[in-house]
Amino acid sequence: MTTQNVYSQKAVSVTYARSHIKECLDNGTTALLNNNKVTGYIVNAETFESMMNILDGFTSIKKQLSPDIESKISRAKKALNGIQTKSASNYVKYKDMSDDELFE
Repeated sequence: MTTQNVYSQKAVSVTYARSHIKECLDNGTTALLNNNKVTGYIVNAETFESMMNILDGFTSIKKQLSPDIESKISRAKKALNGIQTKSASNYVKYKDMSDDELFE
C-alpha cells in the first residue's frame, strides 16, 4: 500500500466540494479526494497569489545567480584547456592552487 502526501489541513471528496465550494475556498487550501486519493487542490486567490510571489522570488534569485555560474564555468573551461597544454611537471603547481588562482 502506498501513502500519499496531502498538502492541506483539510481534505474533502469531490462530491462534497461541488456543493460546498465556498467553504473549501474559505479554508485557503483544500485537498480533493477521489476514491481516497488526492486528485487535486482547491486554492483560494490569496493563497495562490502568495505561492506565485514565492515562485517569482525563486526565479529572480536564479536569474541573479545564472550569470555568475556561467562565468565560473567559462573560467573553468579556460583553466582546464590551459592545464592540458602544460607539461606533466606543471601539474604539481596546479594541484595546490586555490579555485580563484586556478580560474584567473
